[in-house]
Amino acid sequence: MPYAVNPLDGVRTYYEDEGGDAPPVLVLPGFMEPLEIARMSGLAQALSGEFRLVFADHRGHGRSDKPYDVEAYGLATRCADVVAVLDACAIDRVHFIGISWGARLGFALGGHATTRLASLTLCGNQPYAWDLDSPLARAVFHAVEAGRRGGMDTIVETFEAELDYRHPEPMRTWVLENDPVALDAALHSVLEERDISGDLGSWSVPCLIYVGELDEMLDGARRAADKIPSATFLALPGHTHLSAPDEVDELLPYVLELLRSSS
Repeated sequence: MPYAVNPLDGVRTYYEDEGGDAPPVLVLPGFMEPLEIARMSGLAQALSGEFRLVFADHRGHGRSDKPYDVEAYGLATRCADVVAVLDACAIDRVHFIGISWGARLGFALGGHATTRLASLTLCGNQPYAWDLDSPLARAVFHAVEAGRRGGMDTIVETFEAELDYRHPEPMRTWVLENDPVALDAALHSVLEERDISGDLGSWSVPCLIYVGELDEMLDGARRAADKIPSATFLALPGHTHLSAPDEVDELLPYVLELLRSSS
């Protein structure tokens, strides 16, 4: 299996590269989500063929290494995971698409690895301190805390119950294959984070930032987009944090315009 090794701590990131000569696009999914979920997304399928798609598991997820120390999940270290994947694939600059947890990492990349980015497409997150009292944050933290005792089944069941949501298959099966201790460490790294992207006004990387109109991340995402000179912002009507990543028809023209104009 292909792994990229982070030179900072030796942690391995599992990735899959479709290869070819087309402009490369790296897609990273959300928290608890292995790369299969990114691969099966409607957006990735719509981009396949015109672009060289690369998918990766976050550290602590899927087939990537799973350190148990909270300190192992610092954003600068996780940015180095992405750079290691690009180096392993011999990619100089990449179009990065991040969903939720992946979008949070994308904002960090804009500050830590901007020279490796052709563009950023970020869904459902923002670069400011999380509101830990929001329903989404409470659901995730409650689920992971329950998972310390009950394992992955308890994490998934608690998350679904608190948000009145059911993971569709095969997504649910893939999520259940995670390691609850690693997820706990990854999630608690958020408690150490505040504003993560520095001076957004100095960014030159082209950005598309989109979020569901009903997403708790809406205000922070809009605020960030207003500060980034090259950013386009979309609020998707009727969509939540959980449903916005599945929107393709409305989103695809904006993504194609960004990728084609900045390739």
